[in-house]
Amino acid sequence: MSIRRSLGISAFSQFSTFAINFASVIIVSRLLTPSEIGIFSVAASILAFAHVFREFGVGQFLIQAKEITRERLRAAFTVTLAISWTIALLLLLLRHPAAAFYDNAGVAGVLGLISINFVILPFGSPLLSLLRRELQFDKIALVNIVNALVASTVTVITAYLGESYLSMAWGAIAGNVANVVLLNFIRRGQIFMLPTTRGLGEVVRFGSMASTSSLLTELGSSAPDLILGRTLGFADVAFFSRADALRKMTLGQLFVLVRGVYFPSFAKRVREGGHPGEMYCSSMPYMIAFTAPALALLALLASPLILFLFGHQWERAAPLASLLCGFAVLSTSTSMVSTSLTAVGKVDVVMRAQLWLQGVRMAALASSLWWPLEGVVLAFSLAYVVELLLYFKALNVVFDVSAGQLWRATRSSYYLVLWSLAGPALVLAADDFLGLALPALFILSLSLPLAAVGWFIGIQMHDHPLKSELGLLLSRLNPRARR
Repeated sequence: MSIRRSLGISAFSQFSTFAINFASVIIVSRLLTPSEIGIFSVAASILAFAHVFREFGVGQFLIQAKEITRERLRAAFTVTLAISWTIALLLLLLRHPAAAFYDNAGVAGVLGLISINFVILPFGSPLLSLLRRELQFDKIALVNIVNALVASTVTVITAYLGESYLSMAWGAIAGNVANVVLLNFIRRGQIFMLPTTRGLGEVVRFGSMASTSSLLTELGSSAPDLILGRTLGFADVAFFSRADALRKMTLGQLFVLVRGVYFPSFAKRVREGGHPGEMYCSSMPYMIAFTAPALALLALLASPLILFLFGHQWERAAPLASLLCGFAVLSTSTSMVSTSLTAVGKVDVVMRAQLWLQGVRMAALASSLWWPLEGVVLAFSLAYVVELLLYFKALNVVFDVSAGQLWRATRSSYYLVLWSLAGPALVLAADDFLGLALPALFILSLSLPLAAVGWFIGIQMHDHPLKSELGLLLSRLNPRARR
C-alpha cells in the first residue's frame, strides 16, 4: 500500500473518529459539570500511566521485528496479558488510597470500573500492532471507527441516565469489547492464544527501554491533572483540560494519523539504506504546513472556539488555550524527532531528552503551590522552548542535522502561519475596534474560510512542496485536466 493511500485511509479514519469523539465531548460537557469531568480527568491521568506499563513497548516491538513467528506473537501476547491483568488487580487494590489522596470517592469508582478494561485489552492490542506492521490501514480504520462510535454512544447515554463521571468509563469498556469482537472476525484464530515462556527475553528487553520513554512522556501529559487536582482543585483541572483540549483534539488526531504511517515507513526505509537525516528534513515541511498554522489559528481564535463549543461556563479556559497553542508552535519542527529516533533504535536518546523535559514541566507545575492557574499555565508553556532545544541537539548528534539545515528545509511552512492568520486577525480587529460584539459562531464562520484561503495563497506564493501535491490532487478530481 502506497504512502498516499495509507495516509488517505488513515485520514478518513482519524477524522471520522475525531468527529464522533468531538460531538461526544460537546454533549457530555453540557450534561456534566466541570467538577464531574475533573474527577474523571484525575482518574484518567492515573490510568494513563497504567496504559504505558500495559503496552510495555510490545506494539513497537511487533512493528520493528524483522520477522513475526507464531512463537514471537505468543510471547508478545504473554507479556501483554501478564502486565494488563496485574494492572487490573492493582487498580482494584489501590482505588481507595487514590481516592483518599484526592479526597474524593469518585476517583475510586472510576478506577474500580475501568479495571475491567485491562482484563479485555490483551486480546486485541497485539493484533492491532500486526495490522499496522502489515500496513492494513483499511482494517485498522474499521476497528477505530467502530470503537469510537460504540464508546461515544455509551458515554452519552450513560451520562444522560445519570451515571455522572462513570459514564466515560462505561464508554471506554464498551469500545474495547467492540474491538475484541471485530478483531476476532478480522484475524480469526489469533485472539485467544496460549501463553508461553519461550521468546519472552527479547520482548522484555525491548519493552523495558521503550516503556521507560513512554512513561516519561505520559508523565508530562498527565502531570497537570494529577498535580493541579491536588494543589488547585478539580475545577481548575477541568479548565486546564478544556484549554488543552483544543490542541489535543485537533493536532492530536493529526499526529496519530501521521505517526501511524510514518513510524513503520521510516523504519523500513532506514533498513533499506535511507539516510534518516535527509528523510526527516524532506518530510517535515509537509507536517509543519498543517500543524504550525493550525496551532497559531487555535491560539488566535481560542475565545470564540471555546465559547461556541463548550459554553460560557468554560470562558476562563480561553486565554489558557491561547498560551498553550501559541507556545506549541515553537516545537512543531521537532514534533517527529522522538518517533524517528525510536524507529532507528535510539530509544535511549529519547529517554534522556524526556527526562530533562519532564523535569522542567514538573518544576513549572510545582509553582501551583504559590501561583493561580494562569501563572502556572504560562510557566508550563515555556517547556515547549526546552523541548525545541533538546530535540535540536538530538537531531544534530544522531542524524547530523543542524538547526540551520532544518530551518532552510521548513521555513516555507512557517511562512504559511502569517498567511493563515491574516484574515482572522482582521475579523477580530474589526470586531474589537468597531465594538460589534459579534457572536462566536459568526466570527468563526468568517475566520476559518479566510484562514483556509490565506493558507492556499501562501502555498502558491512561497512555492511550498505541497503545491505539487495539491496540483496532483486537483488533476485527479478534475476529469478535464487529465485529458
